[in-house]
Amino acid sequence: MDFVDWLLSDEEESITELEPNKKHKSYRFKNLKINEVTIENYCNSLVPSLARQVEMFLPPSGSFETEDLRRYLELVQTYETTTNDMVLGLSLADQIRIAFSDMKAATICDRFPDIDLNSKRRYRCVAEYLLRQGELVKVKDANGKLVKKIGNAGKPVVLYRGTAKLYETLKNSKLLHFVKHDNQTQPTLEETADC
Repeated sequence: MDFVDWLLSDEEESITELEPNKKHKSYRFKNLKINEVTIENYCNSLVPSLARQVEMFLPPSGSFETEDLRRYLELVQTYETTTNDMVLGLSLADQIRIAFSDMKAATICDRFPDIDLNSKRRYRCVAEYLLRQGELVKVKDANGKLVKKIGNAGKPVVLYRGTAKLYETLKNSKLLHFVKHDNQTQPTLEETADC
């Protein structure tokens, strides 16, 4: 049962497993059959960005075997496609990408003020994943030190900013219609690299 059906149902107090109304799947995994990917055919099986992401783990420099590669791809797929968005079916990664698409510095709490503590941890983990992918950067001052601000819990928290790669991923995923446009031009790598 999806969220809309549940809202319209007459059932009272029933426990129902809800499925997202729509389930967006990352363009990197849209036609991928993970169980068919091997360390020999990964270049032809994966989109170029995903192939570059995994190549460091493969021989001769890495130690992944085919089963390790498949487990890694399944893990990355969960970051890219797992959802808690019952209406749009967007993954946490896509929600963060859209939230930081304005390329302005902010914390996870700034962009998602109503989520609970456990969810904030999950969002931060996914933000760190996007950081490693080059889609987000941590904001630094002129001396190269991290810029932090005091968060809702009274502790210093890191500021993130989107990059041109984040914008490109939204474009490739056909999610730009979720991005608020304020008549600014698309950011360039130089504009987002100076963080």
